[in-house]
Amino acid sequence: SLANRRVLTLLRQLRRVSPSSCLQDRNDFSFPQEVLHGSQLQKAQAISVLHEVTQHTFQLFSTEGSATTWDQSLLDKLHAALDQQLTDLQACLRQEEGLRGAPLLKEDSSLAVRKYFHRLTLYL
Repeated sequence: SLANRRVLTLLRQLRRVSPSSCLQDRNDFSFPQEVLHGSQLQKAQAISVLHEVTQHTFQLFSTEGSATTWDQSLLDKLHAALDQQLTDLQACLRQEEGLRGAPLLKEDSSLAVRKYFHRLTLYL
């Protein structure tokens, strides 16, 4: 979607160093692939996972370290784009939950995403 492309464009603009210069510092944070696979991820569950990932990404770029590392103007634009994406996803979630009458994200999927971002935050 257009919102996704905007977020990705802003993330590319935030890149300050060449990725190849950081190869010795890389770490595999093992994104929980089981969240995306298993018994065919339904559209509603995919929306929930994307919402959870977007929310954690917003929090990651809202830390004090982010403000001192990246251009504040770009960070403000990224925050606004992520906030808009969260608003759109929340509307989709409410609509899907209204149709189903139950929470969409399985607790184990939510926990897997939270653990992934926790490992990433500890590294940073």
